[in-house]
Amino acid sequence: MIIRLLIILACVVVFINGCNSVISQQFGTHKLRTYTMDEVASNGLGDADFVQVNGAWLSGDFVYKAAKSPSNPGVIIYPILTREQLALRDSGLQAEPALIAWTTDFPSQCVEAGNCIQRGEINLRGIVRELPKDRRAADLLKDKGYRVSETALRIEHGREPLAWYWNVLMMLGAVALAVGVEANSQRRKRLPGNG
Repeated sequence: MIIRLLIILACVVVFINGCNSVISQQFGTHKLRTYTMDEVASNGLGDADFVQVNGAWLSGDFVYKAAKSPSNPGVIIYPILTREQLALRDSGLQAEPALIAWTTDFPSQCVEAGNCIQRGEINLRGIVRELPKDRRAADLLKDKGYRVSETALRIEHGREPLAWYWNVLMMLGAVALAVGVEANSQRRKRLPGNG
C-alpha cells in the first residue's frame, strides 16, 4: 500500500515537473532570450534561465576546478566581459565581470596547455545556473586580476534546457506508470481470496 502510494506520488511529481518545463519553454523563463553583453552589464538578465548573450568577450583567462569525486568531471570557469572591460584588463586594471561562465565540456589536455579558452568575441549561449557545490571556484579568478562579486551571474556555457518532447515523454511515462500501478492494485483486489 505505502509503496503504491509512493510510486503514484513520484509519478505526480514527474508529471508536474514535465508540464512546468513544457510551459516554461514556450512562455516562461526557459524560452531563449537574447541580450547584448552591454545590456547584461547594465541591467542583468532578469528572470531568464536560457539566454544568448551577443557581443561577449573572452580574455583567454580561466581556472580549472576538479570535482571531489573522480567520477564527476572537473570544470573550467572563465569571465565574460564587455569590450570596455577587456580593454581595462589589457591595461593591467581589474575588471568586474557581470557573467562567469563554466563548462564541463573541454578537452582535458587544454588545462595543462593553458589554452581551454581562446581570446576573442563570442555569442554565449547557455543556462543560468550555479556551479555544482564541489566545483565552485570562481573566486580563483581573483588571482588572475578579476573582482568577482556575489551578484555575478553564473552560466553553464553550451547547455540547453531539456527538449520539449523529452518532457512530454516523461509526463506520458509518469501517467502510464501511475495508471499501471493502480490497475494492477485493483486487479489484485478482485482476485478470489483477496476479497
